[in-house]
This record gives sequence, C-alpha cells and structure tokens, in this order.
Amino acid sequence: MKRGIRVALCQTPVVQPDQQRAHTLDAYERLAGVWDDTDDNLWNEALERASVRRLLPIQLGGLRVLDAGCASGAHAAWLAQHGCAVVALDRSPLMVTQARARLGGGAGVVADLGQLPFAPRAFDGIVCSLALHYLEDMATALAWFAQILRPGGWLVLTLDHPFGPVSSDTEPDYFATRLVTDTWEKRGVVVTQAFYRRPLSAVTDDLADAGFVIERIDEPKVGQADVERFGAEAAEVQGRPTFIAYLARRTS
Repeated sequence: MKRGIRVALCQTPVVQPDQQRAHTLDAYERLAGVWDDTDDNLWNEALERASVRRLLPIQLGGLRVLDAGCASGAHAAWLAQHGCAVVALDRSPLMVTQARARLGGGAGVVADLGQLPFAPRAFDGIVCSLALHYLEDMATALAWFAQILRPGGWLVLTLDHPFGPVSSDTEPDYFATRLVTDTWEKRGVVVTQAFYRRPLSAVTDDLADAGFVIERIDEPKVGQADVERFGAEAAEVQGRPTFIAYLARRTS
C-alpha cells in the first residue's frame, strides 16, 4: 500500500508498536484523496506491480481473487480487467470506497488482515501488496490466507526488501524483526509510516508454517528506461533491491 516520494528515513520508530496500527490507518485515510493522482509512479507501477504481474498465473479468467490491502484498488482493477471476480479489502474505509469505484461498484470490504471475514476455501488466489509488513504478527494473517484459499490456491505477496532502501547500512541486527519508519509524500500529503523489517528466513518460515510452498521469488529492479522516465529518484536505487515478491501455493 505504498509509496510516494521519499522525504526521510529513520530507524527509530516514531510510534510504539501498540500505536502503529492506528497510525497506519490514519495515514491511508489521509492519502485516499490523492492516491490515484500519483499512482503511476516508480515505486508502485514500475516496480511493485510489474513484479506482481510477473508472478500471476497466465490464465486468470474465472478465478475468484482477494486483493488484500487493496489501497485504492489498482491491483483489483487490473485483475478484474483480466477476467477475475475480485474482492478488494482494506482497513481504510476511504480506500475501499476508491477501490469500489475503480471496480465499477464491485465488491469491497473494510476489514483487518488479521481476521478475514470469509468462508474457508472461498478464493482461488490472493494478492497482498505491501501490506503485511504493517503487522507485528504476520503469521496469523498468513494462516488466514491459507484457510480461505482453495487447495492449490496461490498467494502473491510483496514486502519491502530486507536489503532495500528502508534498511540502512547501519542496521544493528539483520536477523531481528524490528519496527522501522519511512517518511514519504504524495501530492503534498506527507506521512511517516512504521512497519516491520524482517529477515528473509522469518518470512519464509511464516509461509511454510501456514502451509505454503514458495514457487518463485521476484526482486524488481530499476532499469535504464525507469531512469529515463523517473530521473534521479530511479537512479538513486538503480542496482539496489527495493521490494521482494513471493509466489506461494497452498499445499493442501
């Protein structure tokens, strides 16, 4: 559910863990009015969404898919255009309103990723875009994902890369799961977001414990075309990891 132009990076949380979820909700409520106007950017469209689409099944027609942490519904709209029956879910009521509009009045649900209001085996696939890193307990959300997927169902999950720009070179302990912050802006709305930076093993262990098998990993990278289009913002992270995307499948 991000990103805009980075303003500053801080490794000391500006909020405590028990305040973080309310802080995140407030940020996305404030961003809802400007999100679509700035959505075609380096971080969202050129890097993260391109990575997701590389991992999605070739045949999408007729699949029931959950866009979990949908923001204003860019993934949901793309999936619907490719024949999926999509449910867009987010904690932010204003973002869900935006997603419903993009879906032409389609299904939108305001709910928490930690307790999903769906029946078991309700979906063929789930896209979860830059959302689970806001949860201290990512394992519970992944267990819910496994429960609502049909056997053989897939999950495309994206997170900030543990070696990406939001993880500074002075990170004291790579193996610790830590709350870090990132400040960025969209169309004059400046937000400071706190989220959890996890080592790769913590993510893969949580996926395995939830009953998923990882099939592919994609690490989007800035290309020359991105530098030509987005200038210094892209050049700054050329050759560096930004996000990481997992294609995982429910095993039974």
